[in-house]
Amino acid sequence: MMVNVAEQPRKVLVFHNAAGQQLLKSQLNELEAAQDGFRERDIEIESIAASAQNAGKWKKWQVDSSEAFTFILVGRDGGEKLRSTEVVKVSKLFGLIDAMPMRRREMNE
Repeated sequence: MMVNVAEQPRKVLVFHNAAGQQLLKSQLNELEAAQDGFRERDIEIESIAASAQNAGKWKKWQVDSSEAFTFILVGRDGGEKLRSTEVVKVSKLFGLIDAMPMRRREMNE
C-alpha cells in the first residue's frame, strides 16, 4: 500500500548527548515560541537522546554519537532537508519549508 506523502508530517529530529543539553534547551526554547507555525506546517518534533534504546535512530540518520547536538529536518517524503550541529532559528526553518514545492501547494490550497 502506498503511503500518501502529503499525509506524513514533516519531522524535526533533535539528537543530543549529555554534552548537548544546553544546545537542546536553546533549540527547544526557539521551537516552543513558534508552535502555531509548527501546527500550520504539520511538523512533529522529536528529541532523541543518546542511549542504547535510541541507537537505531542515530544509526539510521547517520548521526555520530560523539556529536553533542544534531538537528535534522525530515520532509514529508522522508528525506533529509536540513542538518545542523547548531541551534536552528525558526525563521530559517520556516523559510526553508515554505520554499519547498509541496509546502507551496499546501499554502495555495
